[in-house]
Amino acid sequence: MDEFATVLAAVRPKQRTDQYNILAALYCLGAAKTPVTTRVVQDFLELHLGKTQVPVNLNARFRTYSTFVRVADKGPPLRWTLSPPGLEKIRTLSGLPLPTDHLLDDYLTDVGVVCALEYPEFAAVIEASGGSAAWQPVGSARFPHVYRACEIKTDRGKPLKVVGTTSTSMGLTASSIVTTQLIMQFRPRLVVMIGIAAGTRQGNKEFGDVLVADPSIDYNSGKVVFAGGIRDFLPDPYPIGLNARLRSVLQKYRGVNDVFREIRSGWTGRLPTLGNRVHIGPLGAADQVIDDESRIIEIQRNWRKLIGVEMETYGVYRACHESPEPKPRFVSMKSVCDFAAEKSDSWQDYAAYVAAQFAFRFIKIEWESLWNT
Repeated sequence: MDEFATVLAAVRPKQRTDQYNILAALYCLGAAKTPVTTRVVQDFLELHLGKTQVPVNLNARFRTYSTFVRVADKGPPLRWTLSPPGLEKIRTLSGLPLPTDHLLDDYLTDVGVVCALEYPEFAAVIEASGGSAAWQPVGSARFPHVYRACEIKTDRGKPLKVVGTTSTSMGLTASSIVTTQLIMQFRPRLVVMIGIAAGTRQGNKEFGDVLVADPSIDYNSGKVVFAGGIRDFLPDPYPIGLNARLRSVLQKYRGVNDVFREIRSGWTGRLPTLGNRVHIGPLGAADQVIDDESRIIEIQRNWRKLIGVEMETYGVYRACHESPEPKPRFVSMKSVCDFAAEKSDSWQDYAAYVAAQFAFRFIKIEWESLWNT
């Protein structure tokens, strides 16, 4: 259960009315599942707010809040329960998922989106999902990340709840932390990393091509040795790949297709020469920006099918892989903005646009084919 302080901190001081405080206390006491007495609620509020801040005559207050609070046992003493509308009321006001004990094994959100940067990556996510007006702030101010939520519909009309956020900085550690906290608060069914990356040259990649990490690898994981006067690196990878169903569904997008044609037609700026497509394969991650072609060659000695390098996906995959049940599925969709040793910012906006557009189109088209529901 969320602590009472967390539920209070989720709203502005002027919104902490007597009603909100009482409903929050009932939630934190587990009254959505197990009825509690007026005395228990009063003691709880006195402990957390002080005696002078506790509303008088709680029994009368409970009766006034009849939509949100119900008599579960006439006793004596009377026992009260937090009704579903009451739980939904504080969820709406606080922006918190507020699970109850019997829902701990359930997902609370459909899609969690993680980006490394607010611009251009998350800005492209907002554009791809209905614009800034479609997104509302959610979550507790106790957490360092800013969470926003919107609702989208699949092509078959199913509404999906989406929560998105950005890391506090680039890199594996920051991406792992933000993903872990997103999962713990909102329990998404699917986590999607959306952003930009450096591609490798093989495979005729083009600016804007989408790189799907399968697996994601931490290419810096291993042992540096010095033998016979030569420094060498012995990799010790722990690659993490996609869910098999998700991988299979993605395969159909590997060639140039109508989805990418539609995405390209919506871009008003300069376009790359070739049509865009998906590349699925090993995507390297480490806390370093590569501007040296020889470093790519070194990595490819161990990962000959390397499709690109970036700085976050492995942290996202590891956080999802080791999260508590119910675990989310996860995927990284990053678009090529440069080719590592050929650094340029010219294609970053386009790459972020393509990655976000493809991710949301894929979700809308394929959601029902991913789950046995």
